[in-house]
Amino acid sequence: MARYGVEQVFTPQSPKDPTLEEILQDIHGLDRRLQKLEQQYWMLSEDLYTLYRLGELEQSRDLIRWVGYYELRQERQRAYATALRERLLALRSASVGHPISLRPHLAALTEA
Repeated sequence: MARYGVEQVFTPQSPKDPTLEEILQDIHGLDRRLQKLEQQYWMLSEDLYTLYRLGELEQSRDLIRWVGYYELRQERQRAYATALRERLLALRSASVGHPISLRPHLAALTEA
């Protein structure tokens, strides 16, 4: 299950960098949490975050949780961009002179 599923907690000092698969799982788990809050409050996370940064929102447990999920998702998006660049470099170097051939990951095939 995603590291940021219901029971998971973020640990920024992990001993190893997360894999691309773990990063994607984290992003999807955070998206589910953010979507739930967006539906509850009828507001997209980007808009809430802007209001939060402007100091226009009253502090609440949901607001603190929402901001935490949103900031964590932004961090995971940056980690994804870095990991994807590294993966694309490896794919390009393995297919010099040919189009990159993408294949599904084995774990994705067994879950389907």
